[in-house]
Amino acid sequence: MAYEGIVIDLGGRNSDLEIEAESQIATHGHSDHIAGLFLDAKKKYLPPEDMWGVSLMGRRMAVYGFSCADSPLFTYDLIKEDLQATFSNPDVQILKTPGHTPGHTAYLVGDVLYAGDAFFGQRVLESFVFPFYVDFWRAMESLKLIKEESRSVEGIVISHGPVYEKRKMVELIDFNLKYGEKLVSYVKESLSDWVTSQQVVVRVMESLGKRKEEITPTSVIMNEKTALSIISGLRVEYQTTEEGVKYKISG
Repeated sequence: MAYEGIVIDLGGRNSDLEIEAESQIATHGHSDHIAGLFLDAKKKYLPPEDMWGVSLMGRRMAVYGFSCADSPLFTYDLIKEDLQATFSNPDVQILKTPGHTPGHTAYLVGDVLYAGDAFFGQRVLESFVFPFYVDFWRAMESLKLIKEESRSVEGIVISHGPVYEKRKMVELIDFNLKYGEKLVSYVKESLSDWVTSQQVVVRVMESLGKRKEEITPTSVIMNEKTALSIISGLRVEYQTTEEGVKYKISG
């Protein structure tokens, strides 16, 4: 998003664009959102809780939970080097929306709320199955906060999804909330017997229509974080086995 000298979340497919601005800010520290922090700008801002985003190893640890040099598993490393950045508050309203990352932040710029990765387009959700939330339950609370804030803005923009007028974006927020509830129900069903968190991921992805060949090692590793976050908020039993830690729904 670009607005009167402010650029938010330069990255992803636009990582190579040198869009100059007085302020370069990011909603969070994932590698597809921070390319702008490489550029010259009077003000740069990354939420302090996401300071791990300034190093390649920190970003890998946050996304994957581990780091190993040149591993082909790291398919989401769009920026493959460390960042050097200074930080200060830009002249925008900050709205803390943790869940996708610990420090995920939405920004109110003018009359538009830029929500970053606080929620996703329907196709994105159905493609990946699990939304990438390190804290699923806080993400749901952040979504409710964004819905409340939507009453006082003219537009809402997200990073991974369609550009709609406000009414349809509010409908998309509701879709994300209902999708989260559905995902919790599928996770509960998968915990009917003793399973590992990775088995939960595979079962849920299959239940939601993914074929065996579509369930890649990278997708399982990525989705396992959200699955574990969901599991941590449920009443479960757990035990250590030769196959790893296994969980089962209580009662």
